[in-house]
Amino acid sequence: MARPQPGRLCCCCCCCQWWWVWALLVLLHSRAGCRAQQDAGLVSGIYGLRLASGRAAEGAGGGEELRLAEDQTVELRLFGSGVDNATWRRVAFAELEEEEEEEGSENTNGSRRACPNRSKDMEVQAGAQAARPTSALLSVRVKALRKGESARLFGLCSRASGGSAGWLLHAGAWSRVRVAERPTPLLPLWLEAALAAVLLLLSGMFSGLNLGLMALDPTELRIVQNCGEERERRHARAIEPIRRQGNYLLCSLLLGNVLVNSTLTVLLDGLLGSGWVTVVASTVGIVILGEIVPQALCSRHGLAVGARTVLLTKFFMVLTFPLSYPISRLLDCALGREMGKVYSRERILEMLRVTGPTNGLEADELNMIQGALELRSKTVEDVMTPIRDCFMVAVDAVLDFSTMSEVMETGYTRIPVYEQEKSNIVDILYVKDLAFVDPDDCVPLKTITKFYSHPLHFVFYDTRLDTMLEEFKKGEDPPRILGHLSSQPVASFRVTVKCLFFSP
Repeated sequence: MARPQPGRLCCCCCCCQWWWVWALLVLLHSRAGCRAQQDAGLVSGIYGLRLASGRAAEGAGGGEELRLAEDQTVELRLFGSGVDNATWRRVAFAELEEEEEEEGSENTNGSRRACPNRSKDMEVQAGAQAARPTSALLSVRVKALRKGESARLFGLCSRASGGSAGWLLHAGAWSRVRVAERPTPLLPLWLEAALAAVLLLLSGMFSGLNLGLMALDPTELRIVQNCGEERERRHARAIEPIRRQGNYLLCSLLLGNVLVNSTLTVLLDGLLGSGWVTVVASTVGIVILGEIVPQALCSRHGLAVGARTVLLTKFFMVLTFPLSYPISRLLDCALGREMGKVYSRERILEMLRVTGPTNGLEADELNMIQGALELRSKTVEDVMTPIRDCFMVAVDAVLDFSTMSEVMETGYTRIPVYEQEKSNIVDILYVKDLAFVDPDDCVPLKTITKFYSHPLHFVFYDTRLDTMLEEFKKGEDPPRILGHLSSQPVASFRVTVKCLFFSP
């Protein structure tokens, strides 16, 4: 028999000595795998819990512990690994004592301890919204505290998905939820609702008065006081003192509007709870009842509404005086005081034209007003009658029946007399001069004009109408003859007659 090799004998002995080490490692690995599978069945990878929607208790947000108000349904965002839509079946909350919280939720060897009895006072509702494998949204019903309790502490528990494993309590302050009682409201519910309605009315009043009063011009108010109806005069007299302080009034109304809207939002938050309901309710209420309706009303009846609420306006001007008055003084220094609208002649005339169908003025009245307003801006050339349109008689005419009948039929009281050409006016015939003239006598016209010898007055084309009016006021009312200077040398200076201007 051959002798064994020495090296091979040593190798076999080593294998025999260390096989039990490998067997122990395999056993430990298999037990660790079983434990890992059991932990994977738990939602053991949970590492965060956050309030998604609902009312937090007062003082929340100071630490990792989640604080909720009692008697509500909240949505909690759960963060972890292996999260799915069935997570709500494997998650629960257990009530803890303060002593348990101080001792900790882990044993000394680091393993999770068993979960106490699951509480019905904080119950996970059916259904979970898992947007991704690491996050799910749970709906949790938080019931009201028992009588005499101010707060209760709950801990997060989870179990394996198979259902045979027990519930284990998670460790750490992040897994603790403290439910606190709702603070006692300062006012009864009905009083808070009534106060919200009053604030909404005040919001509408401030918004409407801001548009209605500020749209009333100080100049217009003075006009209404002098020429409006009796009711309008009374309203204008009531508004004019506060409207005179435009910047102070504006600051008071805006400050009151902002203060009321902010208070209303806070009050609705206490009545309806935080969330989209409060946002929608406050937005709809303020926009419709606090902005649109009052501004539509005051834009048409600002004078009447402003006069009827003038006492409230003065009260809030006094109430906001410490803040609104200094701001108004700064605005006065920076922008100057409000002077009111000033209408020029052109604007007054255009305003009469635009409002013609509703202002009650007849066409003749409007023409007279237009002529009076344009008196300083027009010259005699703009209003004189051209020579070609004038009725005139020649200087060598005979006052027979035909000529005198023609003069009478025209209806004019003053007739220009020309020689050779119409631009050469040499005299003026007054119709009253023909009172004692017999048509059968055929008296030459020149005889009558020389006898009365009425003076002729020439004016330049650029003479303004107001200057001519002043001359007429002096009692001189013969017709004016408009002339243009020719461009000939001074030695041959002459006046070219183009138009005639007759006094009224």
